[in-house]
Amino acid sequence: MTERRPRRIDGDAARVILRFAAALAVGAIGGLLFWWLRAPLPWVLGSMAACAVGSVARLPIQASSATRRPMAAVIGVVLGSAFHPDLLVLARAWIVPIAMLPFFLLSAALLCVAYFRRVAKFDPATAYFAGMPGGIAEMVLMGADRGADERAIGLIHGARIFLVVFILPFLIRLFHAPAPIGSGTATVIGAEADWSLLLWGGGCIAVGLAFGKLLRLPAWHLIGPLAVSAVLHIAGITDFRLPGWAVAAAQVGLGATIGCRFVGLTLPALFRTLMLAAGSTVILLALTILWSLVVGRLSGIDPALLMLAYSPGGLAEMSMVALSLALEPGFVIIHHLTRVVLVLIAAPLGFARGKAPDATHPL
Repeated sequence: MTERRPRRIDGDAARVILRFAAALAVGAIGGLLFWWLRAPLPWVLGSMAACAVGSVARLPIQASSATRRPMAAVIGVVLGSAFHPDLLVLARAWIVPIAMLPFFLLSAALLCVAYFRRVAKFDPATAYFAGMPGGIAEMVLMGADRGADERAIGLIHGARIFLVVFILPFLIRLFHAPAPIGSGTATVIGAEADWSLLLWGGGCIAVGLAFGKLLRLPAWHLIGPLAVSAVLHIAGITDFRLPGWAVAAAQVGLGATIGCRFVGLTLPALFRTLMLAAGSTVILLALTILWSLVVGRLSGIDPALLMLAYSPGGLAEMSMVALSLALEPGFVIIHHLTRVVLVLIAAPLGFARGKAPDATHPL
């Protein structure tokens, strides 16, 4: 018995790795298609769409937390390398949008929680944490501890991020002139890999993962390497850039992890999830556009940049969209980090003042 267990565990690990490799292959095909169509953020959107279709078609693809972390760490280093010494001077103009962010989050939470309670008919706890504009993992854990349907919360947030990441780049293009192909990532892409790049990039990942886990940062496998890379670039210690193929590969991995969240869902269940998430996404995007126009008028900041900073998408996804559109990713990163911290602090306090859950309504 004791000799067979390691073999079973190794077999499970090998199956997960093979399924993730298949997901990357499917995602790369989708990325190539979107690149050929000249879509914004093609490697993320194409990979995400292809893996979502493959998940519903029950292809042998999968993305677990273990397989997501290496991709997130590379994305963190890429986003950190977009920081620069002049960013501290630019940050003086960010006071107004950061000060207005809590009011945007409050309005978004109130409307989305009411939507999931009255339209989706979720129980109070599930509606509350499904409607919070926070990260998937944090909202699932908080909701599960308070008797909510964690599967429903995870699916709603996953579908919401999927829809926002897919819709917002095209929406911004309606009134924001697209950057030349490749110009959005010119500041984070280097010519080719060498040993010094391996040392800098690998060091940021190793140190960032260690500190991120030690400090228990939210999304530590992304935030840790991002923070280390950002500090090195802001301080002017280094100006290393990852090669284009590494950035594209990490984006394919990022898109694949989003698309694979629908693994195991039947087509009716996926349709219901997307429809419920679409309702909240419409609410969130309408609020995002409204607040971006108002804050843009008050601060003089580009409303397109504010949309990415205020949007209900993920930090990594929205920051990569900013890069693809040649907008300032540091602005987006700081606002999303602020959003995550505010929601982590406020969500449990707000729920404690509300009613206890009365029933569970799974999707």
